[in-house]
Amino acid sequence: MQIIPQSIFPSLVWTTLFDDRESLNARLLELVYQLRNQDPSGVANTNVRGWQSPNNLQNLPEFEELNRRILQICARIGESQNFRPDLVFQHQAWINISPPGASNKIHYHANCHFSGVYYISLKAPECGSIFFRDPRVASRMFTYPTTQPTEFTTEEVYMPPEEGRMYVFPGWMEHGVEENRSDRDRVSIAFNVLASPRPR
Repeated sequence: MQIIPQSIFPSLVWTTLFDDRESLNARLLELVYQLRNQDPSGVANTNVRGWQSPNNLQNLPEFEELNRRILQICARIGESQNFRPDLVFQHQAWINISPPGASNKIHYHANCHFSGVYYISLKAPECGSIFFRDPRVASRMFTYPTTQPTEFTTEEVYMPPEEGRMYVFPGWMEHGVEENRSDRDRVSIAFNVLASPRPR
């Protein structure tokens, strides 16, 4: 007797690795630390022991290249998921600098279609991974008596960071970032993207 699993209601995470990541990241890293020097306090959100910029990188011309890529990638993802062709993609973006010992608490992003992170500088694997929590956990009545987790039974999925890599995921998906246990800052840019009807 053959038993065939069939996946339903999948939760997707999209990823891409930029070919020109070394030159792009060198420029971005310089800009990132310039902004932190201008605003050493930053803002406090989900970052623990780290520094976070205001959500305004989309308005800064020096980040235009990365902003363009964020919107381009999310538009292509939207197209792959049959989003309406008359939509405009808009976003907010911010910097996370996580020194040794820093992490990000579990959270989600309301009022957006996509969220994501782009990694600029880090020391893998000690710098810590982004992880995603199974959205079905709250409705589970039992834990599974397994010897090791599978894609079906696991409650969290960890994805390793890599300089020049971008992850994009649904804004409603709960996620966090492990503690940075390396001896270097983990530097990334996070973003939220909303697809809305084009103004008439």
